[in-house]
Amino acid sequence: MNKKNFRILKILNNNIILAYDFKNKEDTILMGTGIGFGKKENKKVYISEDKIERSFVAYDENVKNEYFRLVKQIDCKIIEISEKIIDMAEMKLGDLNTHIHILLTDHIGFAIERVKSGLEIINPFIDEIKILYPDEFEIASKGIQMIKEILNVDLGYGEIGFIAMHLQSARKNINVKETMKNARILNEIIEIIEDGLKINLNKTDFNYKRLINHLQGALDRIKNNICIENPLLENIKEQFKDSFEIIKKIKIKIEEEYELEVPEQELGYMAIHIERLKTK
Repeated sequence: MNKKNFRILKILNNNIILAYDFKNKEDTILMGTGIGFGKKENKKVYISEDKIERSFVAYDENVKNEYFRLVKQIDCKIIEISEKIIDMAEMKLGDLNTHIHILLTDHIGFAIERVKSGLEIINPFIDEIKILYPDEFEIASKGIQMIKEILNVDLGYGEIGFIAMHLQSARKNINVKETMKNARILNEIIEIIEDGLKINLNKTDFNYKRLINHLQGALDRIKNNICIENPLLENIKEQFKDSFEIIKKIKIKIEEEYELEVPEQELGYMAIHIERLKTK
C-alpha cells in the first residue's frame, strides 16, 4: 500500500485537510472520508493513497483562503458533489482552472438555497449552451441528477446550462461572465435572424445547430482578429440582398458588444447560412 508524506497545515473538517506534500513540494487540498480525523496541525503524517479520494494543488493563497471560507459555510455533501462533478469533467475535458473548486461549489450552494426559497431563475441561453458545449452539458446533466438523488433537490433543466458554463470557463481559463456574455450575444443574434426572416427556428433541428456553431466560429475569429477569404463576397451581396440586410444588424450588434470591426468576408458567410434557413 503506497503512502505519501505530508505535513498537516490546516484541518478544515474530518474529510478535508490542507497539507504540504513533501514529494511534490506544494500545498495540496486533500479530500477523503475521515482523512482529517485524529490528525493534528503542523504534524508530519503518512497518508495511504487509497485514503485520498480527491486532491488539488492550492497554488494561490487567495484560492486557499476562499476555499477555507467556503468549507465552513457549505454543507459537506455539496462540496463532495461539486468535487465529483469536477472529477468527471477533468477525466473528459482535461485539467481545469483550480478556481473551479470554489466557484462551482459556491454556485451549487447558492442554487440550492435559491430553489429551497422558491426562487426560479430561467436560463434563456440553454439551447445555445447545449449546442456549443456538449461535453460540459453532459457532465452538468449528470451533476444535476446527482444533486437530486443525494440531496433531494431538483435544480431544474436550466441549471444544467449554468453548471456547463462554469466548466467551460474553467476549461478555457476565462471568467464565467465572458462565457455567459458569449451565450447571450448568440441568443440575441438568433433573435435578429428570426425577426428578419419572420420565423421561429426549431432549436432541435440540425440546421440550427450548424448555424450556432458557425456563428460561434465567426465570433472567435472576430475576437482573435483572424480574417478569412471569401471569394464569393460580391456575388453573395448581389444574390442574397435580403439576408445581407439582416447581417448588417448583426454586424452592429457584434461591434457594439466587442468594440471590434466585423470583416465583410465574415458577413458574407453568415448571409449564406441565413439564406439556407429561408429554404427550409
